[in-house]
Amino acid sequence: MIRWALLFLFATSAPIALTGVPAAKAQTAGLGISPNAETSRPISLIADTVSFDPTTGVLTASGNVQVFRGTQVLATERLIYDQRNRHLSVPGSMTLTDGEDVVTRATGAELDTDLENGLIEGAELLIQQQLQLVSERMHRQNGAFKVLDKVVATSCQVCAKYPVPFWKIRSRRVIHDEEARQLYFENATLDVVGIPVAYVPNLRVPEPGVNRAKGMLVPKFSSSNTLGYGMEIPYYWPLGDHADLTLTTQVYSKGAFLVNPEYRRYVKNGYFEIDSYLTLADDLEDTTTRSSLTATGLFQLPNEIELEFQVDVASDNDFRDDYGIGKDDEDRLTSFVTLRRTRKNSFASISASYIQSLRTNEIDQEIPLVFPEIYGRKTWRDPVFGGKLALTAQSVTLLREDDSRFARAGIVAEWSNDWYLRNGLIVSAYTGVAASTYLTENITGYSDGTLTETIPTAAIDLRWPLSRQNGSVTHVIEPRVQLVWSPDEARSNPNEDSVQLNFEETNLFSYNRFPGFDESERGLRANVGVSYTRYNPKGWSYGLTLGRVYRLKDLNQFGSGTGLDGRHSDYVSAISLSYQDHFDFSNRTLFDNDFSVSKNEATLEMDFDRVSTAATYIYLEQDVVAGASDRSHEASMELSYRRNDYWTYSGEWRQNLETGHATSGEFGVRYENECVAVNLSLSLDYDNDDAVSTTREVGLTVELAGLGNKKRNTKYARRCAALSG
Repeated sequence: MIRWALLFLFATSAPIALTGVPAAKAQTAGLGISPNAETSRPISLIADTVSFDPTTGVLTASGNVQVFRGTQVLATERLIYDQRNRHLSVPGSMTLTDGEDVVTRATGAELDTDLENGLIEGAELLIQQQLQLVSERMHRQNGAFKVLDKVVATSCQVCAKYPVPFWKIRSRRVIHDEEARQLYFENATLDVVGIPVAYVPNLRVPEPGVNRAKGMLVPKFSSSNTLGYGMEIPYYWPLGDHADLTLTTQVYSKGAFLVNPEYRRYVKNGYFEIDSYLTLADDLEDTTTRSSLTATGLFQLPNEIELEFQVDVASDNDFRDDYGIGKDDEDRLTSFVTLRRTRKNSFASISASYIQSLRTNEIDQEIPLVFPEIYGRKTWRDPVFGGKLALTAQSVTLLREDDSRFARAGIVAEWSNDWYLRNGLIVSAYTGVAASTYLTENITGYSDGTLTETIPTAAIDLRWPLSRQNGSVTHVIEPRVQLVWSPDEARSNPNEDSVQLNFEETNLFSYNRFPGFDESERGLRANVGVSYTRYNPKGWSYGLTLGRVYRLKDLNQFGSGTGLDGRHSDYVSAISLSYQDHFDFSNRTLFDNDFSVSKNEATLEMDFDRVSTAATYIYLEQDVVAGASDRSHEASMELSYRRNDYWTYSGEWRQNLETGHATSGEFGVRYENECVAVNLSLSLDYDNDDAVSTTREVGLTVELAGLGNKKRNTKYARRCAALSG
């Protein structure tokens, strides 16, 4: 078969020459253009048969006709071109593709030679392979607008098996602004499963794939026993290329009205965002004005310096909890500003911070303002003895509303080195000196003035990792002994930053288990332990760590329940078991000689084909974290079950095992297909004092895929063929 290929300018009046070429070369062959041709974009035409009447100036192409103009491709079986009137006529079905963005199918068309103006009958548009629009006719205007009459729009698959889409929009007329990538619906009606549910005289939505288009986002509906029925309506404004604003209005039937503006902006050297809430009406408290503000930012300054800040404040302790703002277990709000610089062998920072407590048993006036806190650390290779040298400098000032002041400035000099012996034994040595000066004013139990203390520390560490290969399985066992010495004398300074500590396998071999500078572990002690790990290339692995601290003297540094009190600490153990990415179990335990447990933490995560779960168990004896006065004993579980491609069920539950009362629960059902996602949730928040549910909230969100940047889930496209008409 011979196919005809033409390259010409529809805008020129120069005669058209025809040349026959083999089908295999049809895409590359072409004809010369008259030197006087105009400079409009050229058009190529390929067809099985082409005839031209020089008397009338009419060209007729038939059989697998394809017209190429830039990114546009018109495909049909028969095409008539009137050269004198610069007019294209497509008497039968056709497809017009514009790149990968828009596909138009139709039963016929009358177009100009630029494919930018004309009338298309029975038009079907597919935008970004997501949103489908079917209309009686469509007018193309200047290549920038499409005007469609009597339109049905949906992103759902429609076929004989599923003749009624989950949702569709019926509109008298739709204008598609191709340059602005916007769709304007006139007299639009939203149908859900064939039932009209909403009417909008004028509706504007962005094309699929547009991430930053002005307009309303997905609303959320809820029902709560404390707030009543509620509705959240977010509206989005793009503010140039690097900033945007989302304003969410929250209305509740029991008299609450909130506004939530969120502003985000990227600048040349960083970004910042502001998230705030303000009540214009509130029946939960006597006052009508309650508020919350969270602002964060990060900037890159010259000389590798970073500036980071956070402002996190609320008008009262209960505001965020009342309206479900922030994290569920949030009980303190931290505001800070930090300057820092990180290099290969050094780090420096200066910061200030303020904490607002949401706890009922804490007084904000007793929480200090940290202004400022300075920290710097630098390391070197020791040119004389080998090993590593490190120098740390730190300073902090704490101010309280009762005019008390605490200030500390100190320096820590350290040296360490490792030696690897031929028999595999690893020997490590450490020595360090910490010197600090304290200033106290109006602090109960301490005299006003200054105090200077110097604390030396020395340690030697012996490790002997042993490995054995048993077929493809590797076994590694490592016994370890660490001897640490520091003076027995008690420190006489106030303790501001080392009140809380946690004893576990991760700090079993630490020189100092106190987390800050105001307190340090004292006396001669031995940290002894052994670890075992088994690796299986099939995916299974597990590990075990067991250890203990032995002291020459009991210096009464640690309270009962911490696991570190007495001459001999409790045993610390850790067990882990995992299988690829499907199963992960870990357990940490503190127990004494009588196997009395003071701490037990266990986590379990499983992720299989349709089921995923995560469970935690925590038991903390009184004072296991220094300063705590209550025992903590609770369990929680999360479960998600995907029944099929469409339905997913989820649940979360948290139980206080000490009181026997539930703490919180959340349950959800999600249905999702190729064009819609529906989430229904139930949230429960309990008061442990009387086991009465203080908050019950039902939430509902519906997301329509194909509108804006909510993409259609292509895994559902196999349900049936594309829209048929």
